[in-house]
Amino acid sequence: MPAFFWPVVIFPFVFSKLAFFQVLIGLTFPAYLILAWREKLYRPRPAMLYLAIVAYFAAIGISVIFSVDPIRSWWGNQERMNGLFTLLHFFAWLTMTVGMLKTWPQWKRLLNYHVGVSGFMAIVAILQKPFPSLLSFPAGPRVGGLLDNPIYMASYQIFSLFFIALLWLKEPRKGMKIFYAIVAALDLTAFVLAQSRGALLGLGVGVAVFAISYAMMTPNKKAKRAAIGLILLGIASYGLLFALKDTEFVRDSTLARFTNLQAATRTRFIAWEIAGQGFVDRPLTGWGIDTFHILFSEKYNPESLRHGYYETWFDRAHNTIMDVLSMTGLLGFVTFAAIYVTLFATVIRAYRRRWIDAPIASILLGLPVGYFVQNLFVFDHPAAFSMSYLLFGFVIAIDSSAFGMKKEGEDAMPAGSRIAGSAVAVFILLEILALFLVWKTTVQPFRASMAAIESNRAFSQGAYEESYILATRAFEIPTPYLEEQTFLQSRNFMALAGANRLEELPFAEDWYRLIVDISEMQVERHPKNVHPHFIFARFADAATVFTEDAIPVAIREYETAIERSPKRQQLYYSYARFQIRQGRFEEAEALLREVISFDEEIGEGHWILGLSLMFDQGNVQEGAESVRRSQTVFAPYALTEAKEALALAVAYQELGDTEGLKSVLQLITTLPRGDLQIYLDLARIMEQSGLIEERNLILSALTKIDEGMRAKLLPVLTGDIATIEEALNGESVTITGEDVQGGEEEVLTAEEEGGASQGPRR
Repeated sequence: MPAFFWPVVIFPFVFSKLAFFQVLIGLTFPAYLILAWREKLYRPRPAMLYLAIVAYFAAIGISVIFSVDPIRSWWGNQERMNGLFTLLHFFAWLTMTVGMLKTWPQWKRLLNYHVGVSGFMAIVAILQKPFPSLLSFPAGPRVGGLLDNPIYMASYQIFSLFFIALLWLKEPRKGMKIFYAIVAALDLTAFVLAQSRGALLGLGVGVAVFAISYAMMTPNKKAKRAAIGLILLGIASYGLLFALKDTEFVRDSTLARFTNLQAATRTRFIAWEIAGQGFVDRPLTGWGIDTFHILFSEKYNPESLRHGYYETWFDRAHNTIMDVLSMTGLLGFVTFAAIYVTLFATVIRAYRRRWIDAPIASILLGLPVGYFVQNLFVFDHPAAFSMSYLLFGFVIAIDSSAFGMKKEGEDAMPAGSRIAGSAVAVFILLEILALFLVWKTTVQPFRASMAAIESNRAFSQGAYEESYILATRAFEIPTPYLEEQTFLQSRNFMALAGANRLEELPFAEDWYRLIVDISEMQVERHPKNVHPHFIFARFADAATVFTEDAIPVAIREYETAIERSPKRQQLYYSYARFQIRQGRFEEAEALLREVISFDEEIGEGHWILGLSLMFDQGNVQEGAESVRRSQTVFAPYALTEAKEALALAVAYQELGDTEGLKSVLQLITTLPRGDLQIYLDLARIMEQSGLIEERNLILSALTKIDEGMRAKLLPVLTGDIATIEEALNGESVTITGEDVQGGEEEVLTAEEEGGASQGPRR
């Protein structure tokens, strides 16, 4: 499953893998049920750890029943695939594994297979450095290989490295030891390239626990010294790396991230605080698995925006303990803790009864500790589940004297045993039922996702009618995952509306109605999820240029989104801009003054309010003060285009702020090039404010990029003509508040655009 990748669906690095996994489990589990029914030997034993996992799943099931969004808790979404439906497939896989694999030779063969897969995964990740587009979607500075997300890759390789160490310690053959060493080097390289600090801490703590345990258990003095030396080597290596963190060698390498401990952590603490508040509100059963996004939005902390929009849409607490507490309550937390308690108890008991030796015991003590420590900074995900359930299965297997059997065949089906005709009939019925469920719950959503991504691809190629037809087909296929369809279709329609292309399309009205239908169904299924309401509102907002029917829809969805997340500034900013475009300046002003009160150190609210006051309401002085304030707060508004720089200059000119005007000259060089008239008007403002040197810098640049301007402006630069006005005979540009409201941080950001078609968002 980890190596499976089919880039024909939305989120292929997650959804295609889990669909593949669900199909495999759906088709094999009925056969296992018949086998376990007929042969007691293949039933899972009531081991402590297995029973703890059963109890944990019961707690998750209760959380789904009492969830604030039961549909989401059951199905999850395509980006994470963390709903109970998917988790039950992992439980079924665990049950089959512990029922079928009982001896060390059997487990050794499976672990060897995993080592081979992990080496392949590592090679793909390493190749992404010289070939970033190896997997169709460009990789960033931190690689994730076939798991896409660097955090997922680092977590996966923690398990791989420990399993390799286990096999290496148990392997007498020199050739196999060399093979393990080569794969370990590849896996460690991929781990480093993923640059996950939480995973590094987890690996370090896990290795320390392994070394201490091995030193205590083994009678071999040489091995004891080697284990202690491993700990000292690890500490010394990181100490040296940290000491050299300011050198060019470390600073310019992938190791730099491991020494940077000044990363913004405030947003993580905010998420943890919100998770704690959620636990207090619903302490017994929690908010429901996979619903942290609802809790986060309801209790949203406006301070989050100080760190950028990327930090304002959390669907996990980035701490597995806080996730469990907030989403599954005390029932989930107690049973989750029981998994680790019974795991360690099983390992210690198996070692004392000599069912396992020191290498296996020490590995099985160190690995879960490392995994647990890593999860204090991230969240659980399917890539980790594929490994953690493998670990759980292995620990359940060692809890028996049968684990030490030398021959794999000793637990084979008794000679002469046959499957009765009644069992065959039951199997056929179960398999037919399984095929039906697989078709409805996995294949159909997969087909819908394929059609949606094909629609998006057609749109990107300018085939708008084909895109619409494919979007219709996607919507007609039953699927519980509609959010990505609403996102892609809304974004594409908004792009056409912004480019004034809708009037050209005879099917535009039908396309609009289709997106409304998809969005209505999505918000009806998940009424407490703010994101689809916001997407719907932004779509309807953009569609007002096409049809007046969209106006009440936009108002309804903006207000619903604000009701669901009453402190989220982004909702107010977008709604205020909508009101300004509708000419409702007083309503917009009231919204903006309210949102500014949430956190006055966020610049965007001051910016929008200032522009509206200056250009729409004629309150120039107060508007200019507000615009200036947008640049002096803790999180200043970041200009996005030259037109905005001109508006800022107008404000500074009104206030007589020459230092501010000089700062605009520096800002303008960092923005995308705008219309030449903007720069001319900016030069006029400099001239009128007595900043002749700054004016001349702008004019000099214009003479170099436009030959037509050269002849007109050179006399101004040489002093033959005193003003720009004389040189250009009064040419000017007029701006309005609406003209410079384009810096909005859209919900449909470039980051989300990439995530919708390839890998996980936050």
